[in-house]
Amino acid sequence: MTVASATQPALLTDLSLGYRLVNPAQATGAKRLLLLLHGVGGNELNLLPVGEQLADGHTLVLTVRAPLVFGPMGFGFYQVDFSSGKPVFNQAQQLDGQRLLLTFIREASARYGIPAGQVYLLGFSQGAIMAYDVALTHPAQVRGVLAFSGRMLIESRQHHAPAADIRKVHFFLSHGRHDDKLPAFYADEAVTFLQTLNITPHYEAFEGGHEVTASGMMAAQKWLGRVNSF
Repeated sequence: MTVASATQPALLTDLSLGYRLVNPAQATGAKRLLLLLHGVGGNELNLLPVGEQLADGHTLVLTVRAPLVFGPMGFGFYQVDFSSGKPVFNQAQQLDGQRLLLTFIREASARYGIPAGQVYLLGFSQGAIMAYDVALTHPAQVRGVLAFSGRMLIESRQHHAPAADIRKVHFFLSHGRHDDKLPAFYADEAVTFLQTLNITPHYEAFEGGHEVTASGMMAAQKWLGRVNSF
């Protein structure tokens, strides 16, 4: 384990993936778990401000480091190539990443005493893709997904779990209309697919690019408050 600086929590390595506790005071007695998944080439510190904003007295927030090393403090769940104009990804790595993430969800829930079915995944870009993937293929593992600037893999949609199980998951989407990495039509595509399963996600479109905005965070905070009120 690394030693925490004065401004960031320590990197913990006691589970299958490295992670940092955003609000360690809630490590005992939390009612739900919020896992933050960063984009490709980023790291778990990227979403630390997001976690600090969403942390509350009942939610333990972990910002998670993806398993593959792509450079100094650059990580990802799988390699992706944008040179063709469309994202082409390494499916074997993605499936390995899925297995690791599912293992981590189970481990973290057990480690911190989180009740079954009380895990939320918040992902940005590739992190959002992984969150969608888990929700569509293993919906019993999550209560909700917050997808910022992501997309749903065709493979996840083709091999999804029964619709009745996915309908138990809550979905929040935020996407910039001028995103030049993962264009906004991916969000429209996700909304349309979820509607075929009789799911109406909360979708926040904004006039911006490939980013997490302050307005998107405010909307996510309100949405989480509503979802957790019933």
